[in-house]
Amino acid sequence: MIKVKIIPPKGRGVVATTLIAKGTLIEASPVSSFPKEQWDMIRQTSIFKYCFVRLSEYRIQKKVDGYLVFGTSTLCNHSEKPNSYIEWVENELGLWAHLIAKEDIQPNEEVSIFYANINEYSLASKFVT
Repeated sequence: MIKVKIIPPKGRGVVATTLIAKGTLIEASPVSSFPKEQWDMIRQTSIFKYCFVRLSEYRIQKKVDGYLVFGTSTLCNHSEKPNSYIEWVENELGLWAHLIAKEDIQPNEEVSIFYANINEYSLASKFVT
């Protein structure tokens, strides 16, 4: 359904290998959270670019807990008009990040999401579309 590929000048990104219909669960990834007090430390590591915030929380206040997602969705690039989104799901197995198609995604089309905290990425200009 998806694969990782180099997308100049962005670097790695995710593209569809088949037609992905609107509403399709593209990937379900387990999540680990960390408290907002650890952001300063996390920003100094290579895992920062793979961390997420919940848009619903970030819109209210910028100092929010962070989430490390263990899946391909961490390689989705930012778009102001994304074709997919993250739905946060908590169940008996823990917290999950569901990557869901917001619209039909054509084969070879890049799968993109909206980065709530895009202003915190120093290299944002490389992967923003």
